[in-house]
Amino acid sequence: MHHILKGLAFTMFGLLSGFAVGLGVMHSIEESRKAPSLEEVSSHPAENVANSLPIADQKTVKKSRLSTVRVLSLSEDQQTFSAASGTYFTSFGRHFVLTVNHGIMGPCALTKIEVGDNFTACVQYIELNSGVDYAIIEVEEIENRVPIKIPQDLPKGRRAFSLMNTTYYTGFPNNSGPFTIKGSIIGYYNDDFVYLQSYGWAGSSGAGVFAQNGDLIGHVLAIDIGYTEYGVDVLEDVILVVPVTRINWASIRR
Repeated sequence: MHHILKGLAFTMFGLLSGFAVGLGVMHSIEESRKAPSLEEVSSHPAENVANSLPIADQKTVKKSRLSTVRVLSLSEDQQTFSAASGTYFTSFGRHFVLTVNHGIMGPCALTKIEVGDNFTACVQYIELNSGVDYAIIEVEEIENRVPIKIPQDLPKGRRAFSLMNTTYYTGFPNNSGPFTIKGSIIGYYNDDFVYLQSYGWAGSSGAGVFAQNGDLIGHVLAIDIGYTEYGVDVLEDVILVVPVTRINWASIRR
């Protein structure tokens, strides 16, 4: 009799355990249904920044995401097309986009600024500088973008350019994105370039690079190239940045 009761007890325990596990599974399923959809998560990406980041970094990421745009340019013969990244900024009551000159293929009329599914026309080219490789484009005010301010958001001293300073840029590498990419300053080349350890690919050229404190320190120019006995290698984790010190900001006053 004792063995029978013991067997019944084990059977009941097994049934109750299975029932509890089943309830747990159902609860997990119900909880998963409460999780936000990818559409909800991505609908306001500038507001969905990891709170594990320091407050200053969170503000910089939001500034980077809200000021980034895509620059589309078509050659006059409509045979060549370019898609680059850019940074929307305001200065002296007017609105502009800073990008790379090598992303400008044709006249202002064939260059558009893309934000989502909306396009803003180029008003005029303020400066196309092939030597330093930057372009400043005047545009009308762009909806759903928050421009950075020039000169207020430019560095006030050397600290923003310090070695191993954390950086962020938001752009469109490989025609995807916008992606916000973290990096750090690893060196300089004379007065010409700042080098980042980060990530880049075609399409991210022109993206504004921000120091950890939110200062705009430059724009993405290219990824580094290495030459070996086996040929040319692309170093997509070494990024060349044109520093803001090489931009002729006085041109926007004309």
